[in-house]
Amino acid sequence: MSSFFRPLCRFIPVAAILLACANVFGQDAPVSRLLKQSGYVVFEDGTTPRARVRANYYSTVEGDTWEKSPGQISIEYGLPAWKAEYDALFTKMPIGKRWRLGSNYWTNLSSTLPFDVAGKKIKPGYYYLVLEKSSKDHWNLILLKPEDVTVRQMDPYHVNLRDSGPGVASIPLEHQSEEQTFEKLQITLKLKDENPKQMAIHINFGKHHFTSPLLAVRF
Repeated sequence: MSSFFRPLCRFIPVAAILLACANVFGQDAPVSRLLKQSGYVVFEDGTTPRARVRANYYSTVEGDTWEKSPGQISIEYGLPAWKAEYDALFTKMPIGKRWRLGSNYWTNLSSTLPFDVAGKKIKPGYYYLVLEKSSKDHWNLILLKPEDVTVRQMDPYHVNLRDSGPGVASIPLEHQSEEQTFEKLQITLKLKDENPKQMAIHINFGKHHFTSPLLAVRF
C-alpha cells in the first residue's frame, strides 16, 4: 500500500516569504534482493519509505509574492521503526562512535544557501548527516562530505564500524527524554516566527529528543 502523503506547507508573510514543507514518499512493503557474484554482492534495496522536511524562501516584489527564490534547505531521511532495545544505542554506545541517523540510504541535508550554525559557516551544498556520541550524555550532529565518504568506500551501515572522517562541521545537540514515544524517526525544521531565516533541527526517535542550536541561512 502506498504511503505517499500530500505535502503539508506553512506560509509565513515576511519580506522573504518562506514555504516550509514536509512529505513522505515510498511504499510500506519494499522488495529487496541480495545478488551474489564472484568477488562481490549487490543488495537491491527495492522501494523504501523516505521523508523530507524543507524550508523554501521567496523574495517578494510589489504585486508578485513568488517573484524569485533565493534558495532553500532540506533534510531527507529514512524511517526506521523504534524498538525498545534501541535504548542501548543511546546509553551504552562508546564515546566517539557514530550512528547512521536513519535507515537505508544516507540521511542528507541539501542547501542552496550558505548558513551559520554553532559558530561555523557552512557553504551551500549537499551533506550526509550522522550522530556522534561526544560524551556520556552528549551527542553531536556531524555533516559529512559525500566525496570524503566515497573515497572510503562506505555505506551508512559502516559509520559505527569505521572512520567516516572529521566532516565539515560538528554541531552540539541538546538531548532530552520525552513522555511521548515516536514510533518512527522524525526530523523537523522549526522556524522562528519572528525571524524565519533562523531555525533549529529537531530529531525524535522513541523517547529521545535532540535539538540543534539555531541555524541561520544567509541571503
